[in-house]
Amino acid sequence: MNRFFNPNNPVTVLLSRIFELILLNICFIFASIPIITIGPALSAMYAVTLKMADGDFGYTADTFFTSFRRNLKQGLQLWLILLASGLFLSADLYIVFFRLPAEYILLQIPIWLLLFTVVSSVIYVFPMLARYDQTNLQLIRNSLLLSLGNIPLTISIVVIAGIIIDLSVHNGSIMIMMFSIFLFIGFALFARIISVFLRRAFNKIQQ
Repeated sequence: MNRFFNPNNPVTVLLSRIFELILLNICFIFASIPIITIGPALSAMYAVTLKMADGDFGYTADTFFTSFRRNLKQGLQLWLILLASGLFLSADLYIVFFRLPAEYILLQIPIWLLLFTVVSSVIYVFPMLARYDQTNLQLIRNSLLLSLGNIPLTISIVVIAGIIIDLSVHNGSIMIMMFSIFLFIGFALFARIISVFLRRAFNKIQQ
Protein backbone atom coordinates (compact mmCIF):
# COMPACT_ATOMS: atom_id res chain seq x y z
CA MET A 1 0.00 0.00 0.00
CA ASN A 2 2.82 2.39 0.91
CA ARG A 3 4.49 1.66 -2.44
CA PHE A 4 1.30 2.65 -4.28
CA PHE A 5 1.18 6.07 -2.62
CA ASN A 6 4.88 6.67 -3.17
CA PRO A 7 5.09 9.83 -5.35
CA ASN A 8 7.75 8.15 -7.50
CA ASN A 9 5.56 5.12 -8.18
CA PRO A 10 4.91 4.93 -11.98
CA VAL A 11 1.17 4.46 -11.43
CA THR A 12 1.03 7.46 -9.10
CA VAL A 13 3.02 9.56 -11.58
CA LEU A 14 0.71 8.52 -14.44
CA LEU A 15 -2.43 9.34 -12.45
CA SER A 16 -0.91 12.68 -11.47
CA ARG A 17 -0.17 13.54 -15.12
CA ILE A 18 -3.69 12.56 -16.17
CA PHE A 19 -5.19 14.68 -13.39
CA GLU A 20 -3.10 17.68 -14.49
CA LEU A 21 -4.36 17.29 -18.06
CA ILE A 22 -7.97 17.04 -16.89
CA LEU A 23 -7.51 20.17 -14.77
CA LEU A 24 -5.88 21.98 -17.70
CA ASN A 25 -8.73 20.93 -19.99
CA ILE A 26 -11.26 22.37 -17.53
CA CYS A 27 -9.30 25.63 -17.31
CA PHE A 28 -9.15 25.91 -21.11
CA ILE A 29 -12.86 25.27 -21.61
CA PHE A 30 -13.78 27.72 -18.84
CA ALA A 31 -11.53 30.44 -20.31
CA SER A 32 -12.87 29.82 -23.84
CA ILE A 33 -16.56 30.19 -23.00
CA PRO A 34 -16.79 33.79 -24.31
CA ILE A 35 -15.45 32.47 -27.68
CA ILE A 36 -13.43 35.64 -28.34
CA THR A 37 -11.05 34.55 -25.55
CA ILE A 38 -10.10 31.30 -27.29
CA GLY A 39 -6.83 32.87 -28.44
CA PRO A 40 -5.44 33.77 -25.00
CA ALA A 41 -6.86 30.48 -23.66
CA LEU A 42 -4.91 28.55 -26.30
CA SER A 43 -1.77 30.48 -25.43
CA ALA A 44 -2.25 29.77 -21.72
CA MET A 45 -2.84 26.07 -22.37
CA TYR A 46 0.37 25.85 -24.41
CA ALA A 47 2.23 27.73 -21.66
CA VAL A 48 1.41 24.75 -19.44
CA THR A 49 1.95 21.93 -21.95
CA LEU A 50 5.25 23.38 -23.18
CA LYS A 51 6.43 23.39 -19.56
CA MET A 52 5.29 19.78 -19.31
CA ALA A 53 7.31 18.99 -22.43
CA ASP A 54 10.31 20.58 -20.68
CA GLY A 55 9.73 18.26 -17.71
CA ASP A 56 8.27 20.98 -15.50
CA PHE A 57 5.07 19.72 -13.85
CA GLY A 58 2.80 21.17 -11.17
CA TYR A 59 0.96 24.45 -10.56
CA THR A 60 -1.18 23.85 -13.65
CA ALA A 61 -4.00 26.27 -12.82
CA ASP A 62 -1.64 29.00 -11.58
CA THR A 63 0.51 28.79 -14.71
CA PHE A 64 -2.57 28.78 -16.94
CA PHE A 65 -4.27 31.83 -15.49
CA THR A 66 -1.03 33.79 -15.08
CA SER A 67 -0.32 33.30 -18.79
CA PHE A 68 -3.96 34.00 -19.67
CA ARG A 69 -3.90 37.38 -17.92
CA ARG A 70 -0.48 38.31 -19.29
CA ASN A 71 -1.36 37.54 -22.92
CA LEU A 72 -5.06 38.44 -22.83
CA LYS A 73 -4.88 41.59 -24.97
CA GLN A 74 -2.44 40.26 -27.56
CA GLY A 75 -4.14 36.86 -27.66
CA LEU A 76 -7.48 38.53 -28.33
CA GLN A 77 -6.03 40.58 -31.16
CA LEU A 78 -4.36 37.60 -32.83
CA TRP A 79 -7.42 35.40 -32.44
CA LEU A 80 -9.78 37.99 -33.92
CA ILE A 81 -7.42 38.61 -36.86
CA LEU A 82 -7.08 34.91 -37.65
CA LEU A 83 -10.76 34.15 -37.00
CA ALA A 84 -11.89 36.97 -39.32
CA SER A 85 -9.46 35.76 -41.99
CA GLY A 86 -10.70 32.18 -41.68
CA LEU A 87 -14.35 33.19 -41.85
CA PHE A 88 -13.70 35.43 -44.87
CA LEU A 89 -11.94 32.64 -46.76
CA SER A 90 -14.63 30.12 -45.78
CA ALA A 91 -17.26 32.50 -47.18
CA ASP A 92 -15.23 32.73 -50.40
CA LEU A 93 -15.23 28.93 -50.66
CA TYR A 94 -18.98 28.87 -50.17
CA ILE A 95 -19.40 31.37 -53.02
CA VAL A 96 -17.12 29.38 -55.33
CA PHE A 97 -18.91 26.08 -54.65
CA PHE A 98 -22.53 27.21 -54.45
CA ARG A 99 -22.88 30.62 -56.14
CA LEU A 100 -20.52 30.72 -59.09
CA PRO A 101 -20.79 28.72 -62.33
CA ALA A 102 -18.86 25.44 -62.52
CA GLU A 103 -16.13 26.94 -64.74
CA TYR A 104 -14.90 29.00 -61.80
CA ILE A 105 -14.28 25.96 -59.60
CA LEU A 106 -10.48 26.30 -59.92
CA LEU A 107 -10.72 29.51 -57.91
CA GLN A 108 -10.90 27.28 -54.87
CA ILE A 109 -7.20 26.40 -55.14
CA PRO A 110 -5.71 29.76 -54.02
CA ILE A 111 -8.45 30.08 -51.40
CA TRP A 112 -7.61 26.65 -49.94
CA LEU A 113 -3.92 27.60 -49.88
CA LEU A 114 -4.70 30.83 -48.03
CA LEU A 115 -6.98 28.97 -45.62
CA PHE A 116 -4.22 26.44 -44.96
CA THR A 117 -1.91 29.37 -44.21
CA VAL A 118 -4.37 30.76 -41.66
CA VAL A 119 -4.80 27.37 -39.99
CA SER A 120 -1.03 26.92 -39.92
CA SER A 121 -0.70 30.28 -38.19
CA VAL A 122 -3.22 29.20 -35.54
CA ILE A 123 -1.16 26.05 -34.87
CA TYR A 124 2.06 27.94 -34.14
CA VAL A 125 1.20 31.52 -33.20
CA PHE A 126 -0.38 30.84 -29.80
CA PRO A 127 2.38 28.51 -28.57
CA MET A 128 4.86 31.17 -29.71
CA LEU A 129 2.89 33.82 -27.83
CA ALA A 130 3.19 31.67 -24.72
CA ARG A 131 6.97 31.43 -25.04
CA TYR A 132 8.19 34.58 -26.81
CA ASP A 133 7.75 38.32 -26.34
CA GLN A 134 7.06 39.55 -29.88
CA THR A 135 4.69 41.89 -31.70
CA ASN A 136 1.62 40.54 -33.50
CA LEU A 137 3.28 41.00 -36.89
CA GLN A 138 6.42 39.20 -35.74
CA LEU A 139 4.40 36.33 -34.26
CA ILE A 140 2.34 35.84 -37.42
CA ARG A 141 5.39 36.07 -39.68
CA ASN A 142 7.45 33.70 -37.54
CA SER A 143 4.57 31.25 -37.16
CA LEU A 144 4.29 31.06 -40.95
CA LEU A 145 8.04 30.49 -41.28
CA LEU A 146 7.89 27.84 -38.57
CA SER A 147 4.96 26.11 -40.27
CA LEU A 148 6.88 25.96 -43.55
CA GLY A 149 10.04 24.79 -41.80
CA ASN A 150 8.10 21.97 -40.15
CA ILE A 151 5.70 21.15 -42.97
CA PRO A 152 5.31 17.41 -42.10
CA LEU A 153 4.19 18.36 -38.58
CA THR A 154 1.92 21.12 -39.89
CA ILE A 155 0.23 18.85 -42.42
CA SER A 156 -0.13 16.04 -39.87
CA ILE A 157 -1.89 18.29 -37.36
CA VAL A 158 -4.20 19.75 -40.02
CA VAL A 159 -5.05 16.31 -41.43
CA ILE A 160 -5.71 14.73 -38.01
CA ALA A 161 -7.90 17.67 -36.94
CA GLY A 162 -9.70 17.55 -40.30
CA ILE A 163 -10.39 13.82 -39.99
CA ILE A 164 -11.77 14.24 -36.46
CA ILE A 165 -14.06 17.08 -37.57
CA ASP A 166 -15.19 15.26 -40.73
CA LEU A 167 -15.97 12.02 -38.89
CA SER A 168 -17.82 13.91 -36.16
CA VAL A 169 -19.93 15.86 -38.66
CA HIS A 170 -20.97 12.75 -40.59
CA ASN A 171 -21.48 10.32 -37.72
CA GLY A 172 -23.60 11.13 -34.69
CA SER A 173 -22.06 8.41 -32.51
CA ILE A 174 -18.53 9.59 -33.24
CA MET A 175 -19.60 13.18 -32.58
CA ILE A 176 -20.89 12.24 -29.12
CA MET A 177 -17.74 10.25 -28.40
CA MET A 178 -15.43 13.07 -29.52
CA PHE A 179 -17.46 15.64 -27.61
CA SER A 180 -17.12 13.56 -24.46
CA ILE A 181 -13.37 13.05 -24.92
CA PHE A 182 -12.64 16.72 -25.60
CA LEU A 183 -14.92 17.84 -22.79
CA PHE A 184 -13.02 15.56 -20.41
CA ILE A 185 -9.36 15.73 -21.49
CA GLY A 186 -9.08 16.03 -25.30
CA PHE A 187 -7.98 19.65 -25.76
CA ALA A 188 -5.22 19.41 -23.17
CA LEU A 189 -4.09 15.97 -24.39
CA PHE A 190 -3.92 17.16 -28.00
CA ALA A 191 -1.91 20.24 -26.96
CA ARG A 192 0.35 18.08 -24.79
CA ILE A 193 1.22 15.78 -27.70
CA ILE A 194 1.79 18.67 -30.10
CA SER A 195 3.98 20.43 -27.52
CA VAL A 196 6.53 17.61 -27.69
CA PHE A 197 7.12 18.44 -31.37
CA LEU A 198 6.79 22.20 -30.88
CA ARG A 199 9.50 22.09 -28.23
CA ARG A 200 11.87 20.48 -30.72
CA ALA A 201 10.97 23.08 -33.35
CA PHE A 202 11.49 25.94 -30.90
CA ASN A 203 14.83 24.50 -29.77
CA LYS A 204 16.04 24.44 -33.38
CA ILE A 205 15.34 28.15 -33.93
CA GLN A 206 17.00 29.03 -30.63
CA GLN A 207 20.28 27.33 -31.57
